[in-house]
Amino acid sequence: MEREAQFKRGSKRARHLMVIGGIAVLLWSGMEDNDARLVTMLGALLAAPIFMLLVNSRYYPTRLQSPSLAKRAALAGALIGMLASLATPLLMLFKNLRHAHVFPDYPAGMMLATLERMPVWAVAGGFAGFGFGILLKLRRDWRRAR
Repeated sequence: MEREAQFKRGSKRARHLMVIGGIAVLLWSGMEDNDARLVTMLGALLAAPIFMLLVNSRYYPTRLQSPSLAKRAALAGALIGMLASLATPLLMLFKNLRHAHVFPDYPAGMMLATLERMPVWAVAGGFAGFGFGILLKLRRDWRRAR
């Protein structure tokens, strides 16, 4: 019963984040801009709700929910980093196809370079998630001690 309530809460948050991300993508895709920083932030913004939907799905293995909070957060960060590395070139391709210029806003080499950074982004996301998990554990322990 608790798992179903958690699923509904998590999927509702993920849907709201996806709507916000979709609005941001539509606003961004109309601009004439070829800066990689904004599209990378949008890719990371879309990676978080996709990860939340994956975790809250029925097919997510329950054995991955048993490790400590810091390990789960590290895994979450690594997966979000990998998803961001996949979402960013897809957003670049979307904008290239939407604008259809002779010279695309984001050349194929730039999209490939983003995909090549997937291992680095996964490691960075894992470290960030691990640090966030440690902070959450310390906060929980501090609240119990009070």
